[in-house]
Amino acid sequence: MIFHDDFGKFDIAVVKTLLSSFANFSMGSRVKLNNGFISEIIFIDAGSQTRPVIKVMDSGQIINLGINREIYIEEIL
Repeated sequence: MIFHDDFGKFDIAVVKTLLSSFANFSMGSRVKLNNGFISEIIFIDAGSQTRPVIKVMDSGQIINLGINREIYIEEIL
């Protein structure tokens, strides 16, 4: 979102560094999705750090949030 919605408002190098640090910190973290499911972050694409691949804890289903745009992370647990 920060790349698209606020383009030109922030130093792009700083934004990339921030997102990269966030991505490294979040690998393996448990998150709550907007649909209520608890999931684990299993992969973060360098080109889309805010839309990782997650694994739903109850079902084991793998979801790529970069493709499945109606689901998003609501909270980091």
